[in-house]
Amino acid sequence: MEKDQTQMPICQSCGMPMAADEDFGTNADGGKNHEYCQYCWQGGEFTAKMDLSEFIEMQVKIATENLGLTENEAREVAENTLPELKRWQEKGIE
Repeated sequence: MEKDQTQMPICQSCGMPMAADEDFGTNADGGKNHEYCQYCWQGGEFTAKMDLSEFIEMQVKIATENLGLTENEAREVAENTLPELKRWQEKGIE
C-alpha cells in the first residue's frame, strides 16, 4: 500500500514530499537524513547557503519553471509554507 501523502515526510527546508529512498538528503557520514531532501542537504550541509527571502525567490523560480504555477501562486505557497519549516524556524541555520 502506498504512503498517504499526509503521512509522507516533507523536507524541512523546501517542503518537498519525500517518498522514495533517493529523495532523502545525506549526512556527512553518508547516511540518509530524514529531515531534509537530496536537493537541500548533501554531505551533512545545506546545498543552498542563503536566507529565507533568497530561498523563497529561488523556490518561486523553480515552481514557475518546473511545476507550472504562476508566479503569484508559487509566491503564495512559498511564503505560507517555508517560514513554518524547521530550517527557517531555527536561528543561525542558512
